[in-house]
Amino acid sequence: MKIAQQEQYPHLDWIETAALLHDIGLASGGRKRHAEVGADLANDFLRERGLFEETAIHEITSAIRFHNSMGGDGQLLAILRDADTLDLLGAVGLMRGFTSKWDKPDYPPDLVKGETWEMSADDFTERFHNGIGIGEYIVDQINFQISCYDNLTTAAAKTFGQPLVAYMRTFMLTFEAQIHNGRADS
Repeated sequence: MKIAQQEQYPHLDWIETAALLHDIGLASGGRKRHAEVGADLANDFLRERGLFEETAIHEITSAIRFHNSMGGDGQLLAILRDADTLDLLGAVGLMRGFTSKWDKPDYPPDLVKGETWEMSADDFTERFHNGIGIGEYIVDQINFQISCYDNLTTAAAKTFGQPLVAYMRTFMLTFEAQIHNGRADS
């Protein structure tokens, strides 16, 4: 809502609805197809209840369908995608990174920040296209999430995201310093 307000988006009820429903497909579509399944579920839900007119339903479901991809367009989608991306940043992002890759080793012993440190979103996209993926370590997931800042499109989200990315970078630098100093418990 804060992004929408700062971006002067006129339909805050559309934003709120898209935000509340954007991940409903996770329950039945799995992670890979959740946006597509969620858009279909949201479409049915909104139509059955007569909550919005056709234009609004189309915009809301389109934003849900494309919120985790590079496809689609429109201001509602940009705001929703940016808000979703902000959840990958800051302390919340760190927690998500650690818990999503709990089964991976923390970091390579000889390169604490990982080989993906300071890679851009475009660098990660190239890795994905080449079948390399994010990387083998938890720090690679964190580095990927930091790079997602590059994909923010609204001025408001970029402003909100700057201190969150700074927090994550500081964490990684502090982590590396503590490991190198042999004081991981400092």
